[in-house]
Amino acid sequence: MYQQRSRLLFLVLISLLVTFYVQAQDTSSERNSLKAGAWALQFGITSNFTLTSFQGTTISTKYHFSDRDAIRGGMTINGSTTNGNNSVFGWVGDTSYGSVPGNSSTDAANVSFILQYLRYMNPNGPVHFYFGLGPSVSYTYSHSSSDKSSLYTSNFQGYWVRTVTTSSSTQWAIGWTCVVGVEWFACQWLSIRAEYSEGIQHQWGSTSSTSDATSLTYPKYVPSHTNNPGTTKGWVLNSSGVSFGLSIYW
Repeated sequence: MYQQRSRLLFLVLISLLVTFYVQAQDTSSERNSLKAGAWALQFGITSNFTLTSFQGTTISTKYHFSDRDAIRGGMTINGSTTNGNNSVFGWVGDTSYGSVPGNSSTDAANVSFILQYLRYMNPNGPVHFYFGLGPSVSYTYSHSSSDKSSLYTSNFQGYWVRTVTTSSSTQWAIGWTCVVGVEWFACQWLSIRAEYSEGIQHQWGSTSSTSDATSLTYPKYVPSHTNNPGTTKGWVLNSSGVSFGLSIYW
């Protein structure tokens, strides 16, 4: 439903801009910054009219080789790390077995890059249609670990069992994206655009998880160990729908 509304809004916007384009055929090319050597910093516009990243990238820039030809690149670098500590108290009936500390941690990182060649159909006037094509690549990594204890009961006696778990995953993705859009210059250094993009990616990666359980206080407890490695791969078709953005030229 959201994509249908976005596409309808996109078609309405194109119709309005076509009208402006026809009326602006005689407008001087100095109304825009589509010329060799021009740079632009690009942002996305959200539904509440605030600026955000463009095409999912932290930063996106564009460089013009000519009034018709440009190259656009975007890069995203995300990372996070969390650590936690806790204590577990154990009771069997009215007997306390004290407390045992535990901890957990999570690390995650993502790096992605997109590069597109853009071709402008008409470099003159305030309204411009363009299309583009280019590669994309991304890498994602995550790792988590936990060290927790639980109270095991046998013959009305309590014994602490310690369990250490880890899990990790990595994923690569490489593919191609294509875009078609329209750009309108409010003034020579500022423009607003709407574009529709599609992309296809081949993804592959690996996963691994381990679990070790031991007890230092219960001699009959049999330690356990599990190790579950795995791999993933497949194709993904992505449609970002219609996005709106703002460009600042210099």
